[in-house]
Amino acid sequence: MGKWTRLRDLSKDALARDLMTPHWRTLTIVLVSIFCASFCRQESMYAQSTYKEIALTNGGTIRGTVRLKGDVSEVERMEISKDIKSCGKAKRSPRLIVGKNFGIGDAIVYLAGVKEGKTFDRKGSYLINQQHCEYVPHTLIVPVGAQLEIVNKDPILHNVHTYFDGKPPKTLFNIAQPIKGLCMKSKPLQKTGLILATCDAGHPWMSAHIMVTDHPYYAVTDKNGGFILEAVPPGSYELKLWHEGVAIVNRVLDQGKTSKYEFEPAYEDGRQVVVAENAETIADFELVLR
Repeated sequence: MGKWTRLRDLSKDALARDLMTPHWRTLTIVLVSIFCASFCRQESMYAQSTYKEIALTNGGTIRGTVRLKGDVSEVERMEISKDIKSCGKAKRSPRLIVGKNFGIGDAIVYLAGVKEGKTFDRKGSYLINQQHCEYVPHTLIVPVGAQLEIVNKDPILHNVHTYFDGKPPKTLFNIAQPIKGLCMKSKPLQKTGLILATCDAGHPWMSAHIMVTDHPYYAVTDKNGGFILEAVPPGSYELKLWHEGVAIVNRVLDQGKTSKYEFEPAYEDGRQVVVAENAETIADFELVLR
């Protein structure tokens, strides 16, 4: 008798017991992951952008650095209580990257309210890897209308849980990735704003931020705090800085182990800049921790 005939003849209780074996449990998780990754839908309609692409021959450049002001406090380490072989015994918090001359990496710098400018490519997909129990990169800029691709490069179960920023945060998708090499690809992202990615598979230190934008004048600072915005139409703008909260304000415990970290609010700043034709404007920021 074939396997499928045997399954068809089982009672509901017997079938349920059969599906709880390790083989079938893993297969079920994989099938659910593939189904959700292929068919998850955003509830919001496509955010119509007012941004207009124009032919630009006289654009200027904004260049600068985000630096930490004051003493560099010891970055908190996050304990690991699961999958130590793959994840290690502890993780340095990814929420404060300090490089040369106190430059700060993974901050987002952008122009607010830009109405027109250079070409904005909304096609393709943007990749985040889960590698050594961390999201790489930790901060990513994604155009509205593009797709987000997340790959598990670890030989353990990860669970990608993403939220739109807000009060309360709203789940975008929540997908299990139990096998190394498994790829999840979202539908085109239909709403601008900040998305937080976490892992609900016992790895509460894992996080990433995805900024979904409706124009191309956004940049993530490099490991030494540098950024550049190119081909900016001449004019006056508000240049803004965003950096995630750094300090841990609460640990949610489950049987004595941390199941969730809660952080202070994000840091935000802004300043006016003037961009001249075919010229470079220098604009630096200083970040003072609370």
